[in-house]
Amino acid sequence: MHEIKAPITAARLICRNLDGDTRRKLNAELAQIEANIERALFYARAENPEQDCLFRHVDLGKIASQAIENHRSLLIQSGIRVEAENLNDTVYTDEKWVVFILGQLLQNAARYRGSEPVIILSTKPLGKQIQLVVQDNGIGIPAHELPRVFDRGFTGSNGRSRGGSTGMGLYLCKRLASFLDLDLRIVSQEGEGTTVTLTFPAKENLTKV
Repeated sequence: MHEIKAPITAARLICRNLDGDTRRKLNAELAQIEANIERALFYARAENPEQDCLFRHVDLGKIASQAIENHRSLLIQSGIRVEAENLNDTVYTDEKWVVFILGQLLQNAARYRGSEPVIILSTKPLGKQIQLVVQDNGIGIPAHELPRVFDRGFTGSNGRSRGGSTGMGLYLCKRLASFLDLDLRIVSQEGEGTTVTLTFPAKENLTKV
């Protein structure tokens, strides 16, 4: 991992000597390269997630902060305002996998943003379960494509028109969510935005513990 990221870090240092607009554009491209590398590495690890898994109590606020920090350059370049509401709950899960899932959702919100983009992260109780909700005001997903968004390699009309989509992000999210006993659901209205809900079960209902 270090050998892969070292040249990117060096490129970022070089970017500091460039003018503002060029620097921002190059940093955005470097952020996309990093995201693709991360996705490829997690894809390999996701083949056998049970070999790289540690369930423990983790704070959703910490998870959200880490995911936002990991994609800070992309969010800034995209002009996105991120709002966090009531992220005070603790869940029993694997922290790194959930950070990855949330990071993929942030990337999608950035890629398919609308004007004056906003992402709202919030939690709410559902009995003994906790729901993490990621809501954006982006371009939304056509209704006829929603049943396929978790299919491997599916990019959809938005992915084809905007470019940069691999069709692997949501596929990996769904695969990892299933492993973690999380319920992952998406609702979307074309032209209005998308809401993704991750439901964390109570510890006693986990099948992996």
